Amino acid sequence: MDIFKKLKELNLPLGEYVIIGSGILDALNLREAHDLDVVVLPPLFKKLADSGKFKEVPKYETIFLSAEDVEIIPRLGWDGFPADASEAIKTAMMINGFPFLNIEETIRFKTAMGRDNDFHDIELLEKYKLTQK
Repeated sequence: MDIFKKLKELNLPLGEYVIIGSGILDALNLREAHDLDVVVLPPLFKKLADSGKFKEVPKYETIFLSAEDVEIIPRLGWDGFPADASEAIKTAMMINGFPFLNIEETIRFKTAMGRDNDFHDIELLEKYKLTQK
């Protein structure tokens, strides 16, 4: 998947969303992402829900919006991962003009998720950080 092409197609307003999960790994050419997870602020979530382009999917005790390989998430943070979407947007790492959850927060996020693939991603991000010093 070409995440930058997909993000251009979504045409989301800057300052109202942040890409989370494996998106940053793809953007940094560390590994390919198979889907795109986007946290949006509540007004944008409502607008997207009302657009009819996404179906509502119950997940992690909330409602996500889903279309093909894109998930729109209404909030950032839950038990084990306290976070604020507005703050994540402000501190996002901009890559090719798109906001990604910064590396440190992505590591914290993936640590909280705790799946096997998350630990592999953390290792990739830690190695990447060493090359940036």
